[in-house]
Amino acid sequence: MEALGIDLGAFIWYLINFAILLFILNRFLYRPLLAAMESRETRIRQSIENADQVKQQIARAQQDYEARLGEARQEAARIVGQANERAQVSAQEIVAQARAEAERIVAEAREQAQQEREQLLRGLQAQLSNLVIQTASTVVGQELKGNGHDRLIQQSIADLGRL
Repeated sequence: MEALGIDLGAFIWYLINFAILLFILNRFLYRPLLAAMESRETRIRQSIENADQVKQQIARAQQDYEARLGEARQEAARIVGQANERAQVSAQEIVAQARAEAERIVAEAREQAQQEREQLLRGLQAQLSNLVIQTASTVVGQELKGNGHDRLIQQSIADLGRL
């Protein structure tokens, strides 16, 4: 090998140094490096699995949220419907009370009008009887006395009632 310019003793030392270097690199650098890479790969794989689980949990939580939101909307719609029904019932009750009150007021007004009419008629009858008495006394020339007076008044009132 000397013809090629290779020193066999140096070459063996180079091989031994290379083997020692490979052993040292393998022992102290390559194995720890591989272990660290495997550990990192395991952590990354676990992180990906955890992320998938979190995505699934988020999807389930979103579905639960949407379901609860739908239920809440239905409940709100039901409550609003009940409130509207109560409002309609209250409105109907108020209208019924107002009608009853109006009917009561109308009935009172009719009764009061009837009473005033009767009172007015009584007043007119009294005035008419006085007028009839005055007219009769003027016509006869003297004032009527006793039963004749009452009979004449009643007859005059009856005649006026027929008119």
